[in-house]
Order: sequence, then C-alpha cells, then structure tokens
Amino acid sequence: MKETPGKKRRVVAVIATGAMSGRSELRGISDAARRLDWMLETIDPAEVGSDLAPYRPLLARADGVIVRLVDPLRDGMLASLGVPLVGLDVCVSNNSLYGNDAECAKALWMEIRTDSRKIAKVAADELLATGRRCFAFVPMLLRYPWTGRRGNAFLQCVRAAGADARLYSPHTEWNWAEERVFLARWLRALPRPFGVFAGNDLLAKFTLDACHSAGFEVPEDAAIVGADDDEAVCLTATPTLSSVRIDFDGAGRKAAEALDRLMGGRDGRAAHKPARPLVLHYGVLGVAHRASTRTADAAAVDPRVLVALDFIAMHAQDATIGVSDVARAMFVCRRQADRLFRATGKSIREHIEDVRIERVKTLLRAGEMGAAEIAAECGFASVSYLSRVFRRKTGSTLRDGRQ
Repeated sequence: MKETPGKKRRVVAVIATGAMSGRSELRGISDAARRLDWMLETIDPAEVGSDLAPYRPLLARADGVIVRLVDPLRDGMLASLGVPLVGLDVCVSNNSLYGNDAECAKALWMEIRTDSRKIAKVAADELLATGRRCFAFVPMLLRYPWTGRRGNAFLQCVRAAGADARLYSPHTEWNWAEERVFLARWLRALPRPFGVFAGNDLLAKFTLDACHSAGFEVPEDAAIVGADDDEAVCLTATPTLSSVRIDFDGAGRKAAEALDRLMGGRDGRAAHKPARPLVLHYGVLGVAHRASTRTADAAAVDPRVLVALDFIAMHAQDATIGVSDVARAMFVCRRQADRLFRATGKSIREHIEDVRIERVKTLLRAGEMGAAEIAAECGFASVSYLSRVFRRKTGSTLRDGRQ
C-alpha cells in the first residue's frame, strides 16, 4: 500500500454531480470519509470532462479511488494505477434488452450497484395498487445498463402478478422532441387506464409530457411512477410525480466502507484484487407518493390537501416543520387547513409523523445508522422523542424495529 503509517489515507472520488443521485452519493462518501479520517479529493467529470489524463498525478498519489462513470474506465488509465478501485453503478450485465460492456469492469475491485429487483418491485406494487391491468416500462433512449436491469425486473414483476406488461422501444438516441411524438403515439394504443414505470424521474417527466400530448389525464388515464425521487423534477411537474426513493447516500457510505476494507481497514491488511469485481447492492427507501399515482383519494379530497401531502413528503425530515407551515403551503389559515384534512381521517400532525416513521423504519432495517443519527435524519428533536412516537405508532421499540 502507498499509505505511510501515521498519515491519513488519500482517496479520490470521481463523481459527476450534475444529477441529484451523484450529489447524494458524494454526500454519503464525504460522511464516511470524515468518520474514517480520510483526506478526500474529488474530480467532477460534469465540469472537467471524462478525460482524466490531466489528473493522473493526483490519482497516482491516491490510496484508493471511487468512480461513478463508465467512460473513465474504458481507456485503462485507472486500472494502471494499481490501487483499490470501487465503482458505483458502472458494470454492465448481460440481459435480453441491452448489450454487454463488461470490458469496463476489468479495472474494478468492487461495484456498489442499485438493487434493480427491489426498485422494480416497489414500482410495480405502487402501480398495481391503482387497480389497473396494463403496465408499461419506458427506458432511456440510450441503452444504459441500469435502465435494462430495471426494465427486465419490472416486466417480470408485473407478469408474475398476472397483468399485461409492455416495453417501449425508443426510436432515437438523443432526439427527445421527436421521441415524444413516437411515445405519445405508442401510449395511445395501450388499453386505458394503464400504469407506467419510467426508468428515472427525468423519464417520468418525459412520459408525463407525452401523456399530455396524447390528450390523457394523469393519473385518471395513466398513472406514472419514476425513480430516484429527484424533488427538483418530481415537485415541479403537473401533477407531481410519484417516485421510488433510492438510498444514494447509503450507496456512497457503502462504497467508502468497501474501499476502506480493500485498502486494509483498521488492521492495515490490504485485500488482493479479485479476478472479477465483487458486487454489493444498495437499497430502496420506499415510494414518495404523489399525485401521479394518487387515484383513490384524488376525487374525494380537496386539491389543497393533495398539495399539502406533497409538501409534507418533501419537508417532513425538517424538525421545525409544523401545522402552520403546512397551512401556508395550502394558502389557507391553520383552522381551515385542519378542517380540510378531516376528509383524510388524520390530522396534519399525524400525517407528518407517519411520513417520518416510515423513513425511520427504512433506516432501521438498513442497519447502517445509530438511533441519534436516525432521529436527526427524520426530523425528530431527540432519540427519546423518536422512541415515544415510534412506540405509539408501531407498538414496538426502536430495537424491535431494527430486528
């Protein structure tokens, strides 16, 4: 190893931060780096491009590298460094929809990969709950590996439930305006009402626009769910978009912890490069339920309540959020907000607590954070307050919930 006893390990993260997923993964890596006492340096291909040759001196000094993009792996430069190299969603697996680019994986020691089956299962459950019998998957225009994995898994989940599952085949590679015409025409041929799982939130917004072009109402004619829960996309769409919440922060932490083990961890014994990359999967945090799949309550509940539910989903993790904040988001006074919420059978405060507790359950099952971290992450002022609310809502202790 390059590390000198008594000195901090130097780690370089090659992470594009143009998308929310990359920013969240970098945040997870940074959190772990502080805990592991690393010197973390970053290269953002979104700013400097995928050619890393000018950064070879920086990378050559590294004790380990975390990389998110495929392109930097193709020229072999990273492989030639001879240091532990962990990838985030960069390997490509063989499947019936998309090609194999496994040459890119040869440089990797380990890959941290999204669990496509879990993502697809959560999306399928969300759409199946709307009572429809026809469902479609809309992939990226370019055949990226992750979109193929999610599509295959989704089609399998829907067919296993006895429903009709269809795959959209793009006609272009980057011409989104032209592709929208093709997609709208294809959607018109589906039996209504139908459900669509789009590979990510940008695709969900693209599908929503195509539905509008086709003259469809969402969610009445077409229920749509995306993935990644990029709030900048989901909450600015009309209607707002439901999305599978993926644990990108956890992926960053898992990548850093894996790299730490490969570099030797606390015992200082470095691992050897495996013949093929080891693969670890990271998880799903559930679904952010929004208007694009909200069919049962859309007609019965005042639209201002639906706005408030979206606001709560977005801000529940903020410990300072209260009933007055929700009322302001609804553009009504607090008394009227309370009255409007009676139709849901729960108070505003109960809705806030429900969203927080669902997040707590997910983090407890993941088993990567302590009680104090979970309390802070989910909007609870203290562990004791979290414990009281958790027992009241679930009848269990935090320890029981973790198990």
